[in-house]
Amino acid sequence: MASIDPTAIAAIFTAASTATSWHRTNLGLHTGVDHGGLTWTVQLPPEEGRAYISGSSGWGGDTCEYIEATWSQTLPIAEAAVSATRLH
Repeated sequence: MASIDPTAIAAIFTAASTATSWHRTNLGLHTGVDHGGLTWTVQLPPEEGRAYISGSSGWGGDTCEYIEATWSQTLPIAEAAVSATRLH
């Protein structure tokens, strides 16, 4: 697993908090965030818990990660996910 700069982690979580395309799986809601030439997957657990980066994909292949957001980062991400998946 490559080391990810804390500034990049914060940018990925910030981008996830404005994402408008979320997908539901048995692992919870997830979205893709483009940052640094890669697409990062940010997930929300299906029941409860903090958001986390579960990996990235790009030209060099795929990686698996587990980088947990803080609660203050998770709340706007959860709001974005609920808003994007709400039936209108």
